[in-house]
Amino acid sequence: MEIYQLRYFVYAAKYENITMAAQELNVSQPSISKAIQSLERELKTELLRKNGRSCVLTRDGYLLQERVVPLLEEIERLPLEFHNRQKKKLIRLNVLTGGLLVPELIREFREENPDVFFQVLDRREATKWDVCIRSTLPQYVFSNAVKLMEEPLCLAFHKDSWLRNVEKVRLSDIRNEKFVMLRSGGSIRTISDAIFEKEGIIPDIAFECDTVNILRRMVQEGLGIAIWPRYSWRDHLRSETDFENVCYRPIDNNEFKRSLYLILQKDLKMTEELAEFCKYTEKYFNNIKEE
Repeated sequence: MEIYQLRYFVYAAKYENITMAAQELNVSQPSISKAIQSLERELKTELLRKNGRSCVLTRDGYLLQERVVPLLEEIERLPLEFHNRQKKKLIRLNVLTGGLLVPELIREFREENPDVFFQVLDRREATKWDVCIRSTLPQYVFSNAVKLMEEPLCLAFHKDSWLRNVEKVRLSDIRNEKFVMLRSGGSIRTISDAIFEKEGIIPDIAFECDTVNILRRMVQEGLGIAIWPRYSWRDHLRSETDFENVCYRPIDNNEFKRSLYLILQKDLKMTEELAEFCKYTEKYFNNIKEE
């Protein structure tokens, strides 16, 4: 099968009309019909069924549409990507921790290095990256990496909570509070679960979230309290006043902390711009700790 055949099929499926697809692509109707018929013969199935002047997708047609659309989008982005590679210096950054900090980090870095182009990912399973920012338990150490900081974990809660009158939260204080937590697997949840178990506390988990933004919104709405990294929300923590209905307090337990690392891809050829970015990232996180 040819790329143009898939492209013709996608447009015909999009409009459910051969004529409209032909007009959009600036080709003849017979060309589109012939391309789709060729696909159907090769795949040994019907993809589009005529319905008067229009056509409708069959079940297999929907399946092909789902598979092909993302592939064509990737192909169509290739010229721009190669243009950017030729025009700018590329750094592929996988951000598994500190996503709220990275836009500012990149903006400040590019003020001094405007010719650097970034591809930013957020996928644990990804392998095509140059550097990765991620967290781990304090006792774990990554090889081929630079430790950026040890980040304390604090308690976040709604401004109307009685906890606002507490300077430092003890675990016994929150034994009966409802928690909002990220799902199991991340460093914050792993650390929290281990400490609670060690202290003989079973937290009342009212909600589990997949994303940081949902967790933050739930705390803002007063649906529960949350364990949250201090520096990752540093803009919200520059004063003891509330930010969007949320207050924060340190926890009276030194084990509530995690480590943040900048990891270099194995066997990576270090470029000048990548070395400069790594150096700048270390400086950026050091400045956060000093604020």
